Amino acid sequence: MNRTHTSIYSLNKNLSTFNILDSLSVEVHVKENPYDLPLDYLFGMAARKNKKRGFLFVSKLLGKHIPIAPVTSLISGALLGIRLIEELFKQQVPKRDEIIEALLTGKGEKDLYQELMRRPFVLPEETLFIGFAETATSLGQSVFDLFDNAAYIHTTRENVQGLESVIKFEEEHSHATAQSCFGKEELFKKSGPIVLVDDEITTGKTAINIIEAIHREYPRDEYVVVSLLDWRSEQDKKRYHELEQRLGITVKTVTLLAGEITVEGTPVEEEGIYEYSRPSEPIRALVEKIHLNQFNQFKRMKDLELSSVTSNGEINHVPYSAMTGRFNGVTSDDRADINYYARNVGEELGKTRSGGRALCLGTGEFMYLPMKIASFMGENIYFQSTTRSPIHRVDQEGYAVRSGFSFPCPDDDRVTNYFYNIEYGSYEDIYLCIERNVADEQLSSLLEALQEVGAKRIFVVIMNEGDMFNDGQKQLSANAYGKLPG
Repeated sequence: MNRTHTSIYSLNKNLSTFNILDSLSVEVHVKENPYDLPLDYLFGMAARKNKKRGFLFVSKLLGKHIPIAPVTSLISGALLGIRLIEELFKQQVPKRDEIIEALLTGKGEKDLYQELMRRPFVLPEETLFIGFAETATSLGQSVFDLFDNAAYIHTTRENVQGLESVIKFEEEHSHATAQSCFGKEELFKKSGPIVLVDDEITTGKTAINIIEAIHREYPRDEYVVVSLLDWRSEQDKKRYHELEQRLGITVKTVTLLAGEITVEGTPVEEEGIYEYSRPSEPIRALVEKIHLNQFNQFKRMKDLELSSVTSNGEINHVPYSAMTGRFNGVTSDDRADINYYARNVGEELGKTRSGGRALCLGTGEFMYLPMKIASFMGENIYFQSTTRSPIHRVDQEGYAVRSGFSFPCPDDDRVTNYFYNIEYGSYEDIYLCIERNVADEQLSSLLEALQEVGAKRIFVVIMNEGDMFNDGQKQLSANAYGKLPG
């Protein structure tokens, strides 16, 4: 069968049909598009290796599966925050239309973004923002950045020694359903609203699950569900109303694009023949390490002395960063310190660039901080992240995932990770950003995959070294990675 992917736009701009590999047909009926954003600017479509849900709206704003200018992803989170201000507080944000125009054209984004960050919106009640792992960890923090009188944490699939999750809930449609939230309990004990941030709401069941889990232990009056896309049906919306009545709460929703979807066909079970397109003798990049411990003079937030446990029971004692909000949460008061660190480290890393196109590659849940750093590394730089999401790769025009590699997760080799859409020769430099140091052999599979994409140099940027790093070292380390063939 000749597999194709096409987007059919009817005369009615609010009705589109996506044909996914001649196996699934997804009809999208747009009902709410307040900023009149084109659908093909927001997402592409792909087939997901998941029998529960065989399709995927592949976001073009998240910086996850598709590379994006880092400031574009950051300001798109801010735009979602602007929508929240308009919907909940009925206030207009100055230069909103300029921000939308900058997003669509890519012009003037940096200046507008910095202006937004200098004038955060002061919330009337202290509000907790929660981002969903792994896809919306950066999006959640980008939305939170727009506000004062706020705190942020994100859920995680990490297993941490000696910590009990404040709440546990299921993301039922996911390939990895169990999630935890290790934020400080005092953040939940406050009575202000909780804002849940996800990239896409399909049925809303995940949001219902987490609201129920929170409300059992830390009841409050108001919850807000914020997303880039909202595809809930009328029946799904009815479940929100039933939840409100049953718990005596208010659940508000905010989105950039809402509508309903109709799916016909069957999920693609087996991936077709796929071969990464590259020369027979690809460029073998020089691989170097950069240790960010040497820039600790820019770090104003103390690292978190926590130990993770892998599926094999192996323990990693290297500290986590406190700037991600994964375990302790971050507050509006921390935002200036995070920005200070990201700006200074980004400017230092920018000095190592060759001058051509560069990619900053985050890893798993570790997205926001490397994205923020990348936004200060100069022009012509892009960001995306490795992912747990298994997606069918098809090298055809219009399909959202045209290339990709799989490899064992460096933090847990029983978990398969992927990176997608890095075409051969796209970048001169690639900066692979690792939150916590791991043994060389744990990185070898990922680095071997990155060696296939035709970059001239690959930098392994290690944020926290633990005991393996000499804090007295002040120069950039440029030691070739000895574990690679070739």
